[in-house]
Amino acid sequence: MAKTDEAFERLKADILNAALLAGTPLVIATLTERYGLGWTPLREALSRLEAEGLVVSERNRGYRVAPVSASSIRDLQVGRQAAEEALLARSIVSGDAEWEGRIVAAHHTFARTPVPGPGVAASAMAEWELRHDGFHDALLSAGKSDCLMRFQRQVTEQLRRHHRHMLFDPTAHRELDDAARAAFSEVVNRTLGLAHHTRMMEATLDRDTTAAVALLREHIGFSLAVYAFLWPEDA
Repeated sequence: MAKTDEAFERLKADILNAALLAGTPLVIATLTERYGLGWTPLREALSRLEAEGLVVSERNRGYRVAPVSASSIRDLQVGRQAAEEALLARSIVSGDAEWEGRIVAAHHTFARTPVPGPGVAASAMAEWELRHDGFHDALLSAGKSDCLMRFQRQVTEQLRRHHRHMLFDPTAHRELDDAARAAFSEVVNRTLGLAHHTRMMEATLDRDTTAAVALLREHIGFSLAVYAFLWPEDA
């Protein structure tokens, strides 16, 4: 792997996994020490990450990890909804028995993964993300649109960064009282839990496009409700 590609992949992973939180200054000298890479590949990597929206640069301030907010999440969810609804509808039309098998297998794996919450270990969060995203990827995998799939992956990566920011940065959101925490937990379970995903799977395998797309739209709406709990001033 070329040094620039290595710098890009390692920086991107740390940003998406919230090892580098939103707003963190990305000083070349510090990054050189952190990754053991030279100035040139790191500068080129930062430029590529800026093009992907994961890094921002400001005159006289240099590079920083891109900010997160409820408004940016809403924008990302609009993009996610448009791409995933189209891919799901196309998959239901063109999916074959092998596609159905991928969905069932991914659901089985996802069903064995505990729902994450505040205070979850980073390793447990990574496992849940892998299996959750694997289930959604299986649903969409017969969509036959490289353009939509690329866009959907980019949006998913950005949303993952926002999720990690909420879970692992204690300054990122408000503290919840007991009543709000109970309501929040209910919304999280509806959003991330197995039951809703099972209904999506069943509607999809029944080739019921209207029901499957409606359930996907509802799923995305649940996600927005989670953000509204944590960032009410920006909701």
